Amino acid sequence: MRWACRNGRRSCRGVSPILATILLVAIALVLAAVLYVLVAGFAHSTGPTSIVTALGAGPASDIVGSSQTNAFCQKAHYCYSVPIFLAGHGVTLGDVALSVLTVDGTIRTVGQNYAQLAIVDSTNGVVASAKLSKNAPFEISGWQKFAHGGSAGAPLSTSETLWVQFGNTHSSPFGQGLTLQIAGTGSFSGTVTIYLP
Repeated sequence: MRWACRNGRRSCRGVSPILATILLVAIALVLAAVLYVLVAGFAHSTGPTSIVTALGAGPASDIVGSSQTNAFCQKAHYCYSVPIFLAGHGVTLGDVALSVLTVDGTIRTVGQNYAQLAIVDSTNGVVASAKLSKNAPFEISGWQKFAHGGSAGAPLSTSETLWVQFGNTHSSPFGQGLTLQIAGTGSFSGTVTIYLP
């Protein structure tokens, strides 16, 4: 079957095969680039990750220190043990700031002697800690000490426990309606609040 050409010409010329191939490849590349931009936009969030989806902890247990308890909670000190049950999205020691709040939502003041916050591993070793002096706000924005060459970039783990030590206050903080607030920093935002019974 012969195709008819315009103007009665016997031979017709269309787009050359080489040019057609180049056009098809160019169209395919443009479509691939558009698809990549769309997928990359969905895959990467532009804002910080919520600490609520990255870190889960609790419930808190009240403990009076003794020679049998973790070495971090010393004898006659009042402490809370808060197990970590979720640590995802690459959350690290440096991605959290901690504070103890009173029942009216203000930051508690450290009472008698001193107070401490620490992350303790499954062998009762202190991974990171921060000591707070008397009359200071009961909060930290970064750890002061790390064990075994650790750093703020070390990932948090579900085998670790958060310890809140009130020290020898001569009056128990238990049952006062206190809460531990864990705030996300850096690439994390939001807060996790844990009731301290």
